[in-house]
Amino acid sequence: MKKIILYCLFFIFGISTTQGQLLWKITGKGLKNPSYLFGTHHLIPIQFLDSVPGLYPAFNSAKMVVSEVVLNNLDATPAIRKAALLPDTITIRGLLNQAEYEFVNQELTNTLRMSLDNLNKMHPSLISKLYELELYKKYEHFEENTQSDTYFQLVAAKKGIPIAGLETVEQQVKLLFPENIKKETQLLVASIRNKEMLIQEMREMNRLYREGNLDALEVLANQSNKQWNVSEEENKKLIDDRNINWVKQLPDLIKNNSCFVAVGALHLPGNKGLIKLLKNEGYKVIPVK
Repeated sequence: MKKIILYCLFFIFGISTTQGQLLWKITGKGLKNPSYLFGTHHLIPIQFLDSVPGLYPAFNSAKMVVSEVVLNNLDATPAIRKAALLPDTITIRGLLNQAEYEFVNQELTNTLRMSLDNLNKMHPSLISKLYELELYKKYEHFEENTQSDTYFQLVAAKKGIPIAGLETVEQQVKLLFPENIKKETQLLVASIRNKEMLIQEMREMNRLYREGNLDALEVLANQSNKQWNVSEEENKKLIDDRNINWVKQLPDLIKNNSCFVAVGALHLPGNKGLIKLLKNEGYKVIPVK
């Protein structure tokens, strides 16, 4: 269960001239030492990090690693397992008509090698993420054990470098398991019905990420939200509101420490992205070439 949750937390995933750049240097406003901001992506293998200019020197200079959530806290959070399961009175079978149930069951059995009866009490958003991961593993030969977005915390832990989280696990759980269970169930059905489009979307997102094209990545994400019926309010909660909250915390973290801040790439671009918000706070944020 922990492995599944780790993957899904990072799935939740995530405009100045941000094209072609994933790593940014933060200076100014009285900072004693520079800090760095890096945009991560959950479907990119760890080997990709070797191609990012200046990444390892920036990471190795950090006295603290800052991420969305501290992974080591997951084991001690029973709220995660509770949220991953549907309420006692609700089942996936009860949320689908017979035709939908048979259709979804066949596809999940073929892809996940588990019938819907085995997943009957699992939150539909979690089933969706597991399905999407298996699709990507199948069609892109992706291995989840090589995910680049967990690398920084794992290395920091081995080196004894402090790790700070911008959110609690409980906060991320609310994002991972939305309360509108019926809508999430219909999104699961839609993703299976539109499997080829889903695969193409993941491939395009990976291509843009590898190019470091954050502007285009943001455009694609907005298009995806419309396609999958994600409302502006839902996207605001997922991206904009969190960015604003994080920027309130970052000054205290980077004031006395050189920090390596690694968060989902979709949190960086745009007028409400971290790059712009940090500049608005008076910091100098420049790409690392």
